[in-house]
Amino acid sequence: MFFDSSGKRWRRILATLVLALVVAVGAVAWILPQALASTWQPELHQDPEYPRELLATGDVENIPLLGDGSQPFSRVVLVKQVDGRTVLADPFSDEVLRTVTDEEKLVIGDSPYVMERFGALADRQLVITFDDGPDAAYTPEVLDVLSAEKVPATFFTVGTNVVKNPDIFQRIIREGHMVGNHTMTHTTAWDDDLRSREELIGTDRVMRSVGSYATPLFRLPTGDPDRKPLPLLQAQQLGYLHVDFDLDTNDWSYAPGEEVPVPELDGKGHVVLMHDGGGDRTETVTALKELIAQAKAEGYTFTTLAPVLPQDRIPATDAQAVLADEATALTLTGVTVTPNVVMTWLFWFGIGSLTLMSLLYVVLAVIGARRQKRRQWREVPDDELPLVSVVLPVFNEEPVVGRTLAALRASDYPNLEVIAVDDGSTDWTLQIMEDFAREWPRLRVISQPNGGKSVASNHGIMAARGEIVVTLDGDTLFEPQTVRMLARHFYDHDGGRPVGAVAGHVKVGNRRGVLPMWQSLEYISGICVTRMAEGVVGAISIVPGACAAWRRDALKQAGGYSHDTMAEDADLTMSLQKLGYAVVQENRAVAWTEAPVTVKGLAKQRLRWTYGNLQALWKHAGMLFRPRYGALGMIALPYTMLATVIPLLFLPLTVLMAGLSVAAGNWETIAIFAAFVAGIHAVICVIAIRMVQESPVHLLMVPIYRLIYEPLRAYLLYASLIQALKGRVVGWYKPERTNSVLDLSTLEGSTRSERV
Repeated sequence: MFFDSSGKRWRRILATLVLALVVAVGAVAWILPQALASTWQPELHQDPEYPRELLATGDVENIPLLGDGSQPFSRVVLVKQVDGRTVLADPFSDEVLRTVTDEEKLVIGDSPYVMERFGALADRQLVITFDDGPDAAYTPEVLDVLSAEKVPATFFTVGTNVVKNPDIFQRIIREGHMVGNHTMTHTTAWDDDLRSREELIGTDRVMRSVGSYATPLFRLPTGDPDRKPLPLLQAQQLGYLHVDFDLDTNDWSYAPGEEVPVPELDGKGHVVLMHDGGGDRTETVTALKELIAQAKAEGYTFTTLAPVLPQDRIPATDAQAVLADEATALTLTGVTVTPNVVMTWLFWFGIGSLTLMSLLYVVLAVIGARRQKRRQWREVPDDELPLVSVVLPVFNEEPVVGRTLAALRASDYPNLEVIAVDDGSTDWTLQIMEDFAREWPRLRVISQPNGGKSVASNHGIMAARGEIVVTLDGDTLFEPQTVRMLARHFYDHDGGRPVGAVAGHVKVGNRRGVLPMWQSLEYISGICVTRMAEGVVGAISIVPGACAAWRRDALKQAGGYSHDTMAEDADLTMSLQKLGYAVVQENRAVAWTEAPVTVKGLAKQRLRWTYGNLQALWKHAGMLFRPRYGALGMIALPYTMLATVIPLLFLPLTVLMAGLSVAAGNWETIAIFAAFVAGIHAVICVIAIRMVQESPVHLLMVPIYRLIYEPLRAYLLYASLIQALKGRVVGWYKPERTNSVLDLSTLEGSTRSERV
């Protein structure tokens, strides 16, 4: 599976990726200048450096101020001499705005520019403005109040909030309110000229795309334009008019539950500042109702800014969005909305699926364990027990094969033969087995040229005479009762489908150090809960060849071990499931194995397992969502597929978003999720340990379990995917044998009395 001897597949994939990258870069290079271009196109001085250069010609800390705080509009204007008059001129068009008065000349002095306030509302006219929205929770409440009271308002929206809540933004426009630009991210940093421009231009383009709305109105986040000449001038350069306020409710400063005071009205016209986003605005909604009632009682009328705006500054409600507008909105949505939506979905999917599947597996595992414990097995005289053929494929197992054979010789099953197949070993493995065979007649040794484990296993199966075939690995030590526990499922069947395979309980025997103990806990929780649960509903997809029993007729029907995958045991198990055979789990059939003790060794072993399982899943994809295969086809395999595909697609995004959240100090959600996962795993581990009477010391690994598991899983998934795409064969990896499995009599929980 996946093998491509020509290498053309990988070259085609690389060529496709390069082509896609070239197209993407070309598209960005074409669209980006358009997206960064000003939407209002002032005539003069469009160099981004100009605002700083202009301000440098005067005393930026003491800019003369003309007008007063009651006037709604702010701008920086040039002071010029025209025909003997001192006039104010627009820096970006040279248009003469007006002649200054004698009193203003005294204020101006020799300054080359001034800050001017202008515009005036009629008495008893109120312009209510809202900053920081649209917000999914509070803007609709504000709109409901305004609609019920028939009050128009002006909303200064944040670009990121527009793409998050496009329907609410469209409602604002549809209900006749005016909209202004409040930057893309509510920034208060104006040191980067490129970012400053895009904060305004990007928001403008987003509004054109989402609502066909073009507005030259702008308000600085946190206000106070008189002390912020640089961003004010940068906005002017792009064609925007700054709108200030003269009545501030300070609603943002009140905690939820605190009453927001309504400002006193004096009969004059005012621009009122409130907020419909940026926090809990429940009290703002209440204050809005009171303000409207009070203003109406005092004879006020309500309006947008339209009556006092210059005609060329009135927003357009029928703007035609161009490609640059759509691209900006799409990009901003992809950066600010999509990741959060995906992460929210992944979070709840992870919580939900983990809870549901864990609960299901735990309940089924407990049911399975109780069934096995209560089951009454038929007593069969030793001379009537069927012949069991134990097949042992080995390659260069000199350090451990002697102990493996000695453990088989200690088996309490009376009617067995052992077929050891040497797969072209280059050490003393063959000699050790032949010496052992001379002392133990039940052992037959077969030698073959090196062909791989599946070839050696099939050779042994073909030579087997028993109707039951038991398989194990060269470093695996069977407990004395293991063969009997496996075999009894075939000669004492409890009805239903005929048993095709029995999975034993593989345990780690070299429990010294963090890595082996981690693997030991993984084996215990994975086998005792997951596989036991799957066995109850007939959904076991992997019978480990290191400790398994097979019906020989079923093996022949399936064609033996396939050479298609590196997980030949998973491949064979699913083949038997297709043929209609039952596959069960037997926790009392215990085998002890030697786990890798180094990170490199573990990674190599698991890469073969993961790659092989992907091959097997791909090969048997036809079983997915097929009711005829029961829980295996409808639950177990689809869940395995999701557990593979979702991390492959979303793990980079998850890591990136988690890193950004932690960097921003928002670590609580990540901590809650991690604690929840650890808690679920702890429950599973406790149940598994109690089921097989294992040592509770394993629970010490639970807090660090995911710290090893998650990086390892990420490496294995992507390494396997790359190998599959390249079409390479992941070679058989046999860990270096250290013969470090402890003596069975010293291993806690390994006595025969606890197994039988």
